[in-house]
Amino acid sequence: MADLDAPGRIIVGKYELVSPAGEGGMAVVWKAIVRGAGSFQKVVAIKRIQAGKNADPSFIKMFEEEARVGSQLQHPNVVQIMDFGRDEEGGYYLVMEWVEGLDMFQWVRSYHRAMKVTPWPLVSAIGIEVLRGLSAAHERTTDTGEPAPIIHRDVSPSNILLGVNGTAKLTDFGLARAMDRASMTRPNVIKGKLAYCAPELITGAKANARTDIFGLGVVLWEALAQKRLFTGKNDLEVLLAVRKGAIPPLTGERDDLPGALDTVIQQSLAQNPEERFQTAKEMARALASVLRSTTEHADAEPLGASVRAARTRLGKDPTSAGAVIAPPQNAAPAPDIDVDMGQPEKSSEDLSMSDVEVVEVELRQKKPVDKAPQQPLQSDPPVRGLWEGDDKSVALPLTRKKDD
Repeated sequence: MADLDAPGRIIVGKYELVSPAGEGGMAVVWKAIVRGAGSFQKVVAIKRIQAGKNADPSFIKMFEEEARVGSQLQHPNVVQIMDFGRDEEGGYYLVMEWVEGLDMFQWVRSYHRAMKVTPWPLVSAIGIEVLRGLSAAHERTTDTGEPAPIIHRDVSPSNILLGVNGTAKLTDFGLARAMDRASMTRPNVIKGKLAYCAPELITGAKANARTDIFGLGVVLWEALAQKRLFTGKNDLEVLLAVRKGAIPPLTGERDDLPGALDTVIQQSLAQNPEERFQTAKEMARALASVLRSTTEHADAEPLGASVRAARTRLGKDPTSAGAVIAPPQNAAPAPDIDVDMGQPEKSSEDLSMSDVEVVEVELRQKKPVDKAPQQPLQSDPPVRGLWEGDDKSVALPLTRKKDD
């Protein structure tokens, strides 16, 4: 069982747990070693349902669906599923390929901490790689050739893995919706991380390729601006910001970006789904066209070098233990990382349009009238900065005001 997991534990006689690599609301991911005949061994990632949740049928169903969906996606820009089963105590495990590197949240944060801007050609290249993975999912077919697209529904920085070898891979299809299987989503439920949720999902529309494209658009906007696009003091305020859909031009955030790149990202973030790129391939071609305008290299070699450098800046490289990154001389004071960068955004599920309407009315009623603007009190909850909070998937209960 997952509550027995510890470094050194061997699962089903061949998977040795090494160290925890990440944790969400449903599962914990371990770095592990699979051992075979002779001296064969290989580093893998093993996802385990959190202790105490193996008895929850909904978690089991989502875990099984992630294994089923992931096993049918064979693409270099999608993390591969290698095995799925139950251990000696009945606990589920999912074995995946191990990506040595960082997730995109960590990669962006490393630039933020060093007070550097993220290289836009590399951000564009990462976007192209992720779009290739999305395209493989969206264009999936059955064995008989019938369309059976898979919608990721949780495209976010923590689900984009960047390898030291210069690869970018999309992972965590735990919330994915496969069109050859009945939807597991309950009515009035939003799946995924709210700050990366397409506005039409708030009104009850079904997730599709264009909602994944919107999520990636948010990821790329934030990676270039190095701050959160949609903010609020709580989840419902974030959803209100998503619905409002104000997208500041990136060229106003930094002056080194080509206007064509801003245009591509603005199109991916269009409020009307019909005005977005209709396919992942279409957006990938647009980003590739922008990259052709620069002489900077944006292939695997510079991307891998940037990941290795980011690990050093974050102290995650074994060779950089204890290293301290000094800011440039005469540099402005460092931004407040807890506000601007924070932690990966959490997943939320049970929020609906009716909740948004209630909060919108309450906020409007509480808005001061004819009063000079005041500085917020120290006790006020901080505005959620880029990826503040944790990356745990949680179910937020629907709360509505009772009629008087």
